Amino acid sequence: MNGETAWALYENRLRRVSAYIHDHLDEDLDMERLAEIACMSSCHWHKIYRAIYGETLAATVKRLRLHRAAGDIVRTDLTVGEIAKRSGYPNLQSFNRIFKSVYGMPPARYRKEGSHKAFEPSPDGKTTPMFA
Repeated sequence: MNGETAWALYENRLRRVSAYIHDHLDEDLDMERLAEIACMSSCHWHKIYRAIYGETLAATVKRLRLHRAAGDIVRTDLTVGEIAKRSGYPNLQSFNRIFKSVYGMPPARYRKEGSHKAFEPSPDGKTTPMFA
């Protein structure tokens, strides 16, 4: 098997793992189960995952949960505390600190004026382009 074929095989296996992660984001993700989905040993799977994605599984899960939380902040009426808990943060202060470091503003302010506002219609019904 040549290098391109091997990487294509790894990519296909990791796509299955990524789909599983997205579908089970609220659960504790077991490394052994993910390795099984990838059809690799857990040690080998983790090395390949990190080489391809440039981050650990834990970092991926935190990033995806925070991204989902940002969406929840703007699309739902859930309290920031409920969103923080759902995202796996032990307390609201931790969530606020991490959210602000990533999105440049605390969650409550993001709900009012975050980057999503660039896509909302103006009073005249037209959507303002993001880079006008």
